[in-house]
Amino acid sequence: MLTISWTRVIDGMDRETHRKPTRDGLWRAMLHKAENPVLYVPAITSSRIVERYPDGFLRESCRGERFLVQRVTPNEEAGVITFRHQDATDLSVIRNRIGTDDTGRLTLTLSITLDEGPTETALSQSEYLRDLDSDFCGTLKAMTVVLRRTALHGRPVDEA
Repeated sequence: MLTISWTRVIDGMDRETHRKPTRDGLWRAMLHKAENPVLYVPAITSSRIVERYPDGFLRESCRGERFLVQRVTPNEEAGVITFRHQDATDLSVIRNRIGTDDTGRLTLTLSITLDEGPTETALSQSEYLRDLDSDFCGTLKAMTVVLRRTALHGRPVDEA
């Protein structure tokens, strides 16, 4: 299996509130995103929680033409939310992780772990990796904009 990751800085002063996002605010925003991905991930057009567990939940989502079933497990202490695919997809795991860069600024890392078949394809075809990079880099960029707003304002600005 192959794991690929992308990291973006979340830090920075908000023009409206004159505050910076906090780790707690970002964590709450990530939990909101896990339960309401349509507001954060442009490619996800619908999603619903099917079942709740003491350590997370099972959700069904539509991402483009694909129907996804994911077991979602938040770990607040580690600052990680893990999305394990329960269906036939190229990905086995997606993780969203809070971190800090070398200067102490908040970051969000999005990582994906490919199943064995896609790993072989990725290692033998650079076009596949370019497509993955383009897709997930764009997803992270869009996600972090809304996560940052949610961390600062307590909800996505567009949500009523």
